[in-house]
Amino acid sequence: MTAAADRCLLCGGPLAPVPAFETFARVTSDCRPWPSGGQLAVCRACALVQKPRSAGWRDETARIYAGYAPYHQSSSGAEQRVFEAGAARPSPRSTRIVEALIAAIGPPAAPGRLLDIGCGNGATLRAFAAAVPGWRLHGLDPHAPDERALHAIPGFKALHRAALTDMAERFDLVSMVHVLEHLEEPAATLREVAGRLRPGGHLLIQVPCYLDNPYDLLIADHCSHFTPESLGRLMADAGFAVAAMHGDVVPREITLIARPGTGPAEAAAEAMTVSADAALAHTAARLDWLAQVRAQAGEGREGPFGLFGTSIAATWLFGELGGAVDFFVDEDPSRAGTSYLERPVHAPADVPGGARVLMALARPLAEQIAARLDRDDLALLLPPDFDAAGPGA
Repeated sequence: MTAAADRCLLCGGPLAPVPAFETFARVTSDCRPWPSGGQLAVCRACALVQKPRSAGWRDETARIYAGYAPYHQSSSGAEQRVFEAGAARPSPRSTRIVEALIAAIGPPAAPGRLLDIGCGNGATLRAFAAAVPGWRLHGLDPHAPDERALHAIPGFKALHRAALTDMAERFDLVSMVHVLEHLEEPAATLREVAGRLRPGGHLLIQVPCYLDNPYDLLIADHCSHFTPESLGRLMADAGFAVAAMHGDVVPREITLIARPGTGPAEAAAEAMTVSADAALAHTAARLDWLAQVRAQAGEGREGPFGLFGTSIAATWLFGELGGAVDFFVDEDPSRAGTSYLERPVHAPADVPGGARVLMALARPLAEQIAARLDRDDLALLLPPDFDAAGPGA
């Protein structure tokens, strides 16, 4: 192993491997089945859960990014929608994230400049343009698939494909939605971001929380796996003060808003109170839960059998089952009625009677959706529960 591969990407401490990780099939962050293998580890010094940055991991991520296709499950490339209890219709996840940003910092007083790092097909930029018209919008993404779609967004000025350090512009807001978990040196990147912010500027970050979403551990191209504590420690180390942090804007994810400055010392100290042994035990427990879901899927294939969802969890199980799945089920109207992995995607009302559908989600969310579906002629297989408390709790 190289020096980078056996040292923590945040603090440089030694890494402890998480046993049995290599026995799980994996999935890419753009929802493609990926073979088993790889490594998962916990830093012995700061307890950050991460993928060791080995040559093999770098080769895999390069192959993943070479064919990256965000939101390919939708016939129109539309981003995933979020279903909220009591809401009449789902809303795009970027819309919810932008709403949380405005609630935290207030409506911008004057038009400014936004840089969206990892802009992809422009979901965050599009949501921001709709909520805050008049801003000058920039994207930074060497893998952006469709520059013409970005230029169709009101206020879009430029797509940057070079490194952040090569940019001369400064911005009032920088967004990093599902980017930080991919980076090999996240603290260094955050320090570069601080240098691109104007005085009074803000940084918006969105990352998965593996405590609430164990499937995040199986995403092959995710380098870091965050908790609120470890994310707060990273921000403090990079010289940012956290203005707001939420875990309910998008289910099972962390929304953070920060600005350059001295973060509260207690934030970094709190993260350090999480021991590596506790993090190892908790991560192993999440993998054990995933093994139970995998076993449940293998036992549930009697008659017509489907998986609920067309994202990370269902894609991973499809790979674990060797494709022995008859159909998928999705509430999102942009995905229902299409096909995914050469299987039909049904709306809940169109699932054949007598079928069995595995709800490959955390138990509370699975129960919520099962109550909403309310079909007596379906056998909905709910996953086992897990302790939602974090390491050290």
